[in-house]
Amino acid sequence: MNSSVWKAVAKDLERHFQVTWLDLPGHGNNSDIQAENLLAIVDKILPVIKKPTHIIGWSLGGLIAQEILKQSPELIKKIVLVASTPRFSQSQDWKNAMSTEVLQAFSDNLQKDIKGTIKRFIALQFIDVKGSQTIQRELREKLLSDLPAESALMTGLDILQYQDLRHEPIKHDNLWILGERDRLVPVEVKQDLATLFSNANIKVISGAGHAPFMTHPKEFVAIVIDFLTAKIR
Repeated sequence: MNSSVWKAVAKDLERHFQVTWLDLPGHGNNSDIQAENLLAIVDKILPVIKKPTHIIGWSLGGLIAQEILKQSPELIKKIVLVASTPRFSQSQDWKNAMSTEVLQAFSDNLQKDIKGTIKRFIALQFIDVKGSQTIQRELREKLLSDLPAESALMTGLDILQYQDLRHEPIKHDNLWILGERDRLVPVEVKQDLATLFSNANIKVISGAGHAPFMTHPKEFVAIVIDFLTAKIR
């Protein structure tokens, strides 16, 4: 998804910070830029970061943010991971994640019906989230009228299936914002995060799904501002 998804919180964040909104390769204004894996995506982003900055990554963007931190820690002040995790797919030692079968099904269906797969993926993000119908409709209309490159979507799903950053330490101040009703990143992962990263700050937004900044913008902005202005450490 492109940076327009941050619309609900953009103005509030811009009142407090100088914000650079990035469309990932293959999405939005960068639809003509190709990147075949996580490292290639990071290679496209790093030149944009001219000086040390805070970084916020949502979902797949959280994996990208973690990889940026790994490669260039001197460029990052604090990191905020929204509805994200070091590993999205389940394994024997990582249960609080998406099943590999679900991720594979999305990958298979994407090659047959890109619009239908996008619709189903959006619906999955808002299951059991009250009052989200209008947000879902607007998001569908936006994404279906400005389709990302199929190759970018396939790359994103491949990263979600296979990337594992659990063994990369995060020494920087880090904040994880989870949705209580998230079906992609189960809220139970909070204990796993606390075990992996002893300095993790973890906040759960009650009633939110996979896109807490869309459905609970005021609460989301307050948490982010408190963290980035050192009220949360």
